[in-house]
Amino acid sequence: MAGDRFPVLWLCGPSGVGKSTVGWEIHTQLDRSGFVDTDQLGLCSPAPADDPAQHRIKARNLAAMWPHYREAGADRLVVSGILESAAVARSYTRALPGAAVTLCRLRAGSSELRERYLRRGWLTHLAEAALREAAELDREDFADLCVDTTGLPVVAVARMVLERWV
Repeated sequence: MAGDRFPVLWLCGPSGVGKSTVGWEIHTQLDRSGFVDTDQLGLCSPAPADDPAQHRIKARNLAAMWPHYREAGADRLVVSGILESAAVARSYTRALPGAAVTLCRLRAGSSELRERYLRRGWLTHLAEAALREAAELDREDFADLCVDTTGLPVVAVARMVLERWV
């Protein structure tokens, strides 16, 4: 983590890999931290045709929110959210001036990712799209850290991420 810049840990990866669950676990293990799930920052309909994933509104909302965490006493922020590419990641990091952002990609083996997705019980028809997204992220590999979550409980994944981040 960098000097006086505000540390931000961004957990990214395909849908269903456990970003929100691991992010919340990390947040609960840290003193004086904030937690943001970008899915909640973009709940706005209809989505613009030129931004169907609503990254612009999510980035604007995150930019407006994150300084308040520090003002409230947090010394770092944990963010979970899908980042499809390095370009999308840059659109968010530009919205966080003064932050030291570390991107941590969570991944899981194909069969486990499919099982996790189907176990949710909703939007199961999107499981194959999540697998394609995971394969593309493996090819792009733009994150600072990558943690394979296959076969691991949430607490162990959180511990691994924290050991690599801190």
